[in-house]
Amino acid sequence: MDVDRLFHYAVPGEVDLIQGQRVWVPFGKGSKPVLGYVTGFSGQLPKDVTPDKVKAIIGVCEDYPVLTNENLALAFWMRDKYYTTLTACIRCIIPACKADGRFPGTRRRKSSGIQAKPAQVTLTDEQQNAVDQITGGIDLSKGAISPFLLHGVTGSGKTEVYLHVISHIMQKGRQAIVLVPEIALTPQMVSLFTARFGDAVGVTHSRLTPGERFQIWKQALDGEISLVIGPRSAVFTPFKQLGLIVIDEEHEHSYHSDTTPKYDARAVAIKRGELSGVPVVLGSATPSLESYAHAIGDLTTPYTLLKMTQRVNQTFPEVNILDMRRELTRGNTSLFAGDFRNALTQVLDAGEQAILFLNRRGHSSFVSCRMCGYVMSCDHCRVNYTYHQGWAGGRLLCHYCGRGLPMPKKCPVCESEHIRQFGAGTQKVDEEIQQLFPGVSTIRMDMDTTKGKQGHAKVLETFRKGDASILIGTQMVAKGLDFPKVTLVCVVSADLSLFTGDFRAGEYTFQLLTQVAGRAGRSFGVKGQVFIQTYNPEHYALEFTRQGDYEAFYAHEIALRRAMCYPPFSNVFSIMLSGPDEKSVIASLRKLWAIMDYCNKKAESQFELMGMSPAFVSKIKMLYRWKILIKSTDEESLKAFVLYCMKKLRENDPLTGINAHLTLNPVMLE
Repeated sequence: MDVDRLFHYAVPGEVDLIQGQRVWVPFGKGSKPVLGYVTGFSGQLPKDVTPDKVKAIIGVCEDYPVLTNENLALAFWMRDKYYTTLTACIRCIIPACKADGRFPGTRRRKSSGIQAKPAQVTLTDEQQNAVDQITGGIDLSKGAISPFLLHGVTGSGKTEVYLHVISHIMQKGRQAIVLVPEIALTPQMVSLFTARFGDAVGVTHSRLTPGERFQIWKQALDGEISLVIGPRSAVFTPFKQLGLIVIDEEHEHSYHSDTTPKYDARAVAIKRGELSGVPVVLGSATPSLESYAHAIGDLTTPYTLLKMTQRVNQTFPEVNILDMRRELTRGNTSLFAGDFRNALTQVLDAGEQAILFLNRRGHSSFVSCRMCGYVMSCDHCRVNYTYHQGWAGGRLLCHYCGRGLPMPKKCPVCESEHIRQFGAGTQKVDEEIQQLFPGVSTIRMDMDTTKGKQGHAKVLETFRKGDASILIGTQMVAKGLDFPKVTLVCVVSADLSLFTGDFRAGEYTFQLLTQVAGRAGRSFGVKGQVFIQTYNPEHYALEFTRQGDYEAFYAHEIALRRAMCYPPFSNVFSIMLSGPDEKSVIASLRKLWAIMDYCNKKAESQFELMGMSPAFVSKIKMLYRWKILIKSTDEESLKAFVLYCMKKLRENDPLTGINAHLTLNPVMLE
């Protein structure tokens, strides 16, 4: 933080600088060469800097700017928006470089551009209306354009709208960015867009090598490609003729970065659209409450709402809620209700396919001794081990730090042999399916089965070719995937996301279940079936999912938020301190609490201090985590309050060995 500011350097006469370039500069008392970024030029020095103290730059790294003017402006905006350093923002915008400052990788051949505009697809009336409104906004733009919220039910053809609009802007020599929430969706999206636009398409994601990511970035910078598809970091693609940004499945949590800077890619995209005067299209069958509130006028800064209420095939799946309490009274102790097993039998006999969704990987969610009650947990994190098959005797793994150990044969506390696995993950689901339907071909899609660059693509291609009849997976299978032969979907346990203690739990559950239900019956002439298994069938999120009624869900949920003054009607600021010594972390947080309590009283209790408590996962990788939550209706006042209190804390406490994490409106209350 002490050196995260602008420094002045002299420019030698033989050096020709451009804003956004990287340069080598002498820094500090020893004039050690370090990398710097040219953020601008000035004809005069600040009053506190004398000419004799100004050093000259050593030289440039590249003969081109690595930061476009838009991305440089974004970096400054992100620094203030997300309470972090300018350096951290710049580093997430440009490709990673080696220790000597060089970018990795080599240049790829120049692309040949758009294929000789595209497959002819007849749009529905709703699709055509959406295309006309978006392209009309592009043609008539004279500055900033309000974002479009494309609210289309699953299977309504949102992707085809994206394709038509992008074709329109490419014909005008402009470029586009398409954000997707999951790497799992990238292969499918790439195949669709490549079929239409050829090698004008570039794809980027975290599983590419640094060299491969640099190649895509440099091609975009040089205008050799016209479309980039990728997760949240693709929003920084350095196009110079940007014409459109699309955020598919805009409600997804993965658009929020969980590492510094903790930015929201949706907010960054909207800011970039504002800076460049281009439209941003947010698409979803289950929009976030914040986006929908903007679209219908419940909040300021309105979005333009585009609705697509009909599936392309005119058929919606039938959603059934199965009460697993009744199954227990009938003596059924398996993972699956009888009605679902009967339906799956019919699907398999007909040569169709099914998707089984459980948002928990591994075999069993915990291992416990039935004699003394001891639960196996990670020493480095305060979480239970998850049991995984695949090793001799099985293995216990921590999903936070990766630490593991063999499945014990005796309880480490009482030495009883009655130590067993409990709960279910995707491996357990697969195992029980094999027991109920011997010989059926299954394939799993979770973090354990999709490792490697092509891990997701291989699983999806296997299922698409029909080499597996049942796809079992976590949230990777819940959105965006389109398999014509899938006629049956089962949510094995809808309760996992309902009772997380987060005020957004109802919203997350409705979105997740609606999205996974939308995978069934997407081809013409087929009516899909969806079974949602739960021990809480009365919950409103499940009932609105069964009805397929987003507007009714929104009305119910937004009323709760308004009554409790939760986002989007207020802002929640999370301050988390973490460190290796829990007593020191708690002591520092208590000092901060006292400062905040005093300052809040001086401000006539303008802010609501919601409590000091351990984080949901209170220890990760030997670091203890405690937090304070503060709530206010005014974002700027809240920001100023938090930063002032943190400054006062640092004046009294050096926070030695303690990290402070500041997050506005975290996607989940940790």
